[in-house]
Amino acid sequence: MDRDTVISIYDRLIAGHPDLTRKGKATAYTAVNGNMFSFVGPDAEMCIRLAKDDIVAFGDHYSNAPVRRHGSVMNGYVAVADALLNDEAALADWFAKSVAFAKTLKPKPTMKKN
Repeated sequence: MDRDTVISIYDRLIAGHPDLTRKGKATAYTAVNGNMFSFVGPDAEMCIRLAKDDIVAFGDHYSNAPVRRHGSVMNGYVAVADALLNDEAALADWFAKSVAFAKTLKPKPTMKKN
């Protein structure tokens, strides 16, 4: 699926959560309290961060192979398969779980440019 289509889907997911704002350019992402929990990379791969139990449940239906970026594994993230991208109702449920999980994480201080 091309990046513009994935970004459109991503924007619709975010629109369902009025307290969220999409950030980033090359890598579009969302964050809560300084914790990034979802993104769409330049390669058009959408990834979401889930609780451990949700990762196991996700793996029952979709691949939950480790997400790698910049040579490192991003623990807690799963890549959204094309089959799930094509089922926006199911994807919205998983995204909501990701949002809920992100809200449980300890806030991180953000770096502000002076």
